[in-house]
Amino acid sequence: MAGGFFRGTNVEQDQRFGDASKKMMGQAKFSSVLKKPVNMSKVNLEAIKPWLADKINTVLGIEDDVLFDFVVNMLEESDTPDARAIQVNLAGFLEDKAPEFMQNLWSVLLEAQQSEGGIPESFIRNKMKELKLKREEEERAAARIRAANTRLREQSEQRRPRSGRHSRWDADNVESSSRSKPERVSSSYSRSYRNSRDHDSRRDYWRRSRSRSKSRSKSPTKRRMS
Repeated sequence: MAGGFFRGTNVEQDQRFGDASKKMMGQAKFSSVLKKPVNMSKVNLEAIKPWLADKINTVLGIEDDVLFDFVVNMLEESDTPDARAIQVNLAGFLEDKAPEFMQNLWSVLLEAQQSEGGIPESFIRNKMKELKLKREEEERAAARIRAANTRLREQSEQRRPRSGRHSRWDADNVESSSRSKPERVSSSYSRSYRNSRDHDSRRDYWRRSRSRSKSRSKSPTKRRMS
């Protein structure tokens, strides 16, 4: 006992609450859900803290670490916290939103103490749904990537034959060039053949001319000797 305060006591038994707090207790409206006790030893508070932070941010419209720590401390203060006392303490922060906030918070705590592991089953279902949606989104993203890769591959395959295939104009050029090559070869061969033939002809002509000149030079001598 410390200052007349027993762990787990309610507002009426707690001497820290003055007349003003008791008056607020008498005037405040409490949800019927708050009448049900919660055993915090059966609740996994760490699993509920993310939900609690999001709920406070939604109600206030801003992040408030002070209020978050205040609520957590009140829940951890006793294994059987007084829901009505918590609502009265939160009235200064949340004002007229305190009853709705406490109704949601207490419903989550009641569900948690009845669930295995102290985690509300609705949290587990929402998490499984979130993971399923995430997996489906990843599958859709992978399908889009595969489709994009398939389109790129098809486009590259379509461009590849075009780069290797000649048009009609290119085919005419190839055909004409293929026809012109033997002509150039044959013409060059003909020229070389003609040149060689002319050379042979000139050489034969030169030999015949030389032989004639020799025969002519010898013929007078033979006539004189005769």
